Amino acid sequence: MSGWRLWALVAVLAVGCKAEPFRVEVLFPETGGLKPGDNVTIRGLSVGQVSDVDLHPQGVVARLEIKPRYIKHLDDQAVFAIADEKLVTGKRMLTVTPGSGAPLAAGAVVQGQAVPPGPLDRATKALGDTVDQAEQAVNRAVDKVGGKAKTLGRDLLNPDRSPPRAVGGTIDLDRPGRFALQVQKVRVYATQADGDDWDELAGEPDLLVQVWVGERQVLLAGPVDGVLEANWENLRSEPFELSPDAPIRVKVLDSDTSYNDEIGVASLQPGPEDVGRRFRLAAGRIEELVVTLVKAEEGVP
Repeated sequence: MSGWRLWALVAVLAVGCKAEPFRVEVLFPETGGLKPGDNVTIRGLSVGQVSDVDLHPQGVVARLEIKPRYIKHLDDQAVFAIADEKLVTGKRMLTVTPGSGAPLAAGAVVQGQAVPPGPLDRATKALGDTVDQAEQAVNRAVDKVGGKAKTLGRDLLNPDRSPPRAVGGTIDLDRPGRFALQVQKVRVYATQADGDDWDELAGEPDLLVQVWVGERQVLLAGPVDGVLEANWENLRSEPFELSPDAPIRVKVLDSDTSYNDEIGVASLQPGPEDVGRRFRLAAGRIEELVVTLVKAEEGVP
């Protein structure tokens, strides 16, 4: 065989092998709304797709195609479950929670976890022919979830992208608060905790910063695209009051079009005596976070 033909054959084989995904089959009692093309995720990160859903003697089988770089996270004790990806549209996804078992072999058949219906599923089944019946059913379902009811509206609004005041608490506009938090610097580690890049194209994260006081969001900044460090000169939260029952949390996320991956959450509980103090914090994959507690009226024209 001539030299150029040999090189052509090697190139074709290399391309074919490189693109081959890792395939796994998961058995469920029913589809649960899962469809071909739905995402497969691990800890919120898309690692593959559902290629096919078909009937099986035990119920249905979902055939998955996993990107080769994530094979190491699949084992025979991993939990495969169907979950909501978008609550409003009803889009589903298949979530994988890694275990501590032996690595899965290509083509393995595993049993998926049957997920009990949630309050919204029960409400949907109870819907009648009229709007009034639907509202009553949803209200009953919300009553049953107890403490989770107050977070239902925030989930629908997607607080990761909602502006301040869209979620959490009522504000006295005449007395909005005496304190504010000034965010000056965020620096994150170059890789995720498992050593992987922040995204598949080896790019840097798109930094999104939130400040929460208890259940109320008082700052949303960003995203700052493709950086490991962001600095601000005059980034300040809305006014708030300090309370032992309302700790301050600064969330740093990697912004995405469909969801935001959490990089880290730093918590602090300052008192009035800490006004002017510069806090240097680290949490999760946040390497350094610099914030200062200030009086709300300082520096405000």
